[in-house]
Amino acid sequence: MENVLIKRVQQFDDHQAFEKLIKQHQSPVRLFLRRLTQQDHAIADELAQETFFKAYRHIHSYRGEGKFLSWLFKIAYQHFIGEQRKKREYSNAELDDRADETNQESKIIAQRTVQQLIKYLREDERAALLLHFRHELSHPEVAEVMALPLGTVKSLIRRAKQKLKTMLETGNTKQGEQPDE
Repeated sequence: MENVLIKRVQQFDDHQAFEKLIKQHQSPVRLFLRRLTQQDHAIADELAQETFFKAYRHIHSYRGEGKFLSWLFKIAYQHFIGEQRKKREYSNAELDDRADETNQESKIIAQRTVQQLIKYLREDERAALLLHFRHELSHPEVAEVMALPLGTVKSLIRRAKQKLKTMLETGNTKQGEQPDE
C-alpha cells in the first residue's frame, strides 16, 4: 500500500496520496524529533513539518531501496543537525558558564531514568540510540539514515549504552565527561 502511494506521488503529484503517507509516518517522525529536541514539542513539530515538506519536494529521489520511514528519519535528522549548527553559532557568543553549571547541577538532582539521561548524550549518540532501540531500525538502516559508516553507528550505539549505564550507576550526567570512578 505504501509503495502504491509513493508511486502515485512520484508519477502524478498526488497530494492526497502524500497526505496518507504523512498520516502513516507523522507519529514516529515527530516522536523521534521530540526526543532529539529533549521534548521541545514546538521545535520538534516545526522540524517535522519541514521534514515532510522536504520529503514532498524530493520524493522523486526516493528509490525504494530501503524503508520509506528510514528515508524520512534521514531527512529529519539532517534538518535537526542543520538547525543545531545554526543555533550553536548564535548561542556560542552568549554562553554563561555559571548559568550552565547551575543548569547541570539541577539536572543531576533530577530523577535518573533512561528517558531523562538520554539528553546528556551527544547528538549523534542520541540519534543512533533512538533510531535503533525506539524506532527499531537495524544498524545498516541507522547508518543509512545518519549517512555514517556501519562501524561508526555500532560504536555510537555501544558508547551511548555505556554512557547511560555509567550515568545510572554514578549519577554523573556531565555531557562529554567520563564520570569519576
